Amino acid sequence: MPAESIMAAASVTSARTQPTPLAPPASVYIVYTVQDGDTVEGLAARYGISSSSILWSNLELESADSLVPGQYLRVPTSDGIIYDIKLGDTLSDIADRFGVDVPAIVNLSGNNLMSADSIAENQTIFIPNGSMPVPAVTPTPVPQPESPSTPLPAPLPTPPAVSPSGIAARAVELARSRIGAPYVSGAAGPNGFDCSGLVYWVYSQLGLQAPRSTQQQLAWVAPVEMSQLQPGDLVFFANTSGSSGISHVGIYVGGGGVVMAVNNGDIVREVALAEPYWSTHFAGAGRPP
Repeated sequence: MPAESIMAAASVTSARTQPTPLAPPASVYIVYTVQDGDTVEGLAARYGISSSSILWSNLELESADSLVPGQYLRVPTSDGIIYDIKLGDTLSDIADRFGVDVPAIVNLSGNNLMSADSIAENQTIFIPNGSMPVPAVTPTPVPQPESPSTPLPAPLPTPPAVSPSGIAARAVELARSRIGAPYVSGAAGPNGFDCSGLVYWVYSQLGLQAPRSTQQQLAWVAPVEMSQLQPGDLVFFANTSGSSGISHVGIYVGGGGVVMAVNNGDIVREVALAEPYWSTHFAGAGRPP
């Protein structure tokens, strides 16, 4: 039985009820079930697309080496990005973000768009020849453990309920020092990160061998209740970016703030745990050993 199934199915109209049927829209991606021995590079070569098109279309992937047998991937049928519309998106903003023209998205038959105004939240579209933007930022220098450094000011004005000390204080300082660094899938610093890569880098600087993936980091920490959060704890989120299960992690820095590498072309930044999106997707927290 084939490991993939076509997602953009054609709508078939009986010739008896419509003399001139419309041509079916082109398939823009398939869903592929990962097999033993599969790699992102191998799948890209098989389907004649770039590895980046697969990684950018499956933001839950930690890196090109993180495929798991039985995992489902969305594989584009040509180079570009599979994108899920979010609340507040406009096609003009999406086109600007991924470096394409609006007509290129609207005119792609597989997107089934009547106009630039016909997109809806949670709709999946394909961005032909799109590429993830790299924010034009200059990351701050990497602080050296043996010399004092001044962390960047936190965006949240509320002071932490518990003043960090020791390793926790250094973890907060290191996490905040990376604010502004670009999100890069599969990267673990010092100038680009994915979410678990930031955690891995911070605690590696402190001499702790944190695991590399989000799921492994969840198993690595000792669970704590949200009411008991302390600076330096890890905060986990589920079902983000269209993925299922534990899919995102950040470092709690006190005062309700979490520093994280936010995906989908974003950067390392500090967010409020009380924001509706993050509080809705909150899945638990834990303290590093």
